[in-house]
Amino acid sequence: MAILELVESGQEHVTDFRHELDRVREALDRTDAVLGVTDEALEKAQEAIVTTRRVAPYVVVGLSLAAAAVVAAVIWSRRRRQDDLDR
Repeated sequence: MAILELVESGQEHVTDFRHELDRVREALDRTDAVLGVTDEALEKAQEAIVTTRRVAPYVVVGLSLAAAAVVAAVIWSRRRRQDDLDR
């Protein structure tokens, strides 16, 4: 009987071990899924950074030109008003 009990005990340990391995496998699958999503997000962020680096100089130039045009318009308007007052 001792051998039969030893075999049954060993079989229970194997069953428990398989159950724990299944849990670890599920955790690894979830981790892999999260890492996949994170990798995609990082790739999109990298693309956005590259695009920004390409586009940013044009945006800065455009905003600078717009600001210069506004300043020129304000100065021109003030000079016209001053000329009208001087007359």
